[in-house]
Amino acid sequence: MDSFDRVRIHSLDLKLPPEIDAALAREPRRAHKPKAALLRRAVEAYLEERADARAVEVPRSRCGKAIP
Repeated sequence: MDSFDRVRIHSLDLKLPPEIDAALAREPRRAHKPKAALLRRAVEAYLEERADARAVEVPRSRCGKAIP
C-alpha cells in the first residue's frame, strides 16, 4: 500500500494540449499503470528535481560556487 492511501487525497483538474493528452492516453497501457499513478510520479519527479536545483542554487548565490 502506498503512503498516499493512508492520507486524504486531493484531486486536480488538468487541461492538456491534445497532443500531450493523446500521448498520455497511450502510456498507461504500455506501463501497465493507471494514468493517475503516472501523473503522480511525474509531479513527484519534477518536485524532486526542483529541490535538487534549489539545493545547488542557494549555496551558489551565497559564495559563488556550486556544491558538487
